[in-house]
Amino acid sequence: MKKIMCIAAVLMALTTGLHLFGGTSEIMNPILETDIHPVIKGTSMVVWHAITAILALMAIGIFYLARSKNDALAYFIIAIQLAFAGLFIFYNASMLDALFAMPQWIIFLGIPAVMGVSLYKDA
Repeated sequence: MKKIMCIAAVLMALTTGLHLFGGTSEIMNPILETDIHPVIKGTSMVVWHAITAILALMAIGIFYLARSKNDALAYFIIAIQLAFAGLFIFYNASMLDALFAMPQWIIFLGIPAVMGVSLYKDA
C-alpha cells in the first residue's frame, strides 16, 4: 500500500465529512431559510449534494490509488481538485477581495500536492 497516497485519501475523506457535516449547517441552512424561489433552493441542494458525491467518489478513488497504480485516475482526480482550487481563488479575489474568505482552496491544492508526491515517491 502506498502510504503517502493513503494520507491523501484520508485527507479527502475528512474533507468530505467536513463539507457534509460542517458546511451544510454553515452554508446550506441559511440558504434554505431565505425567501428565494424554491427552484433556486432546490438547485442549491442538488449542487451541494453533487459536490458531496464528487468529494466522496474522489476519496474512494484515492483509496483505490493507495492500493493500485492508475495514473489516469490519479491525474483526473488531481485535475478536479485543481479546478476547485482555481474556482475558490478566483471568486475569493473577484467577489470577496480576500484570499481567505473561502479558504477551501488550501485543501484543494494540498491534497493534489500529497498525491503528486506519492506518484513520484511511491512509484
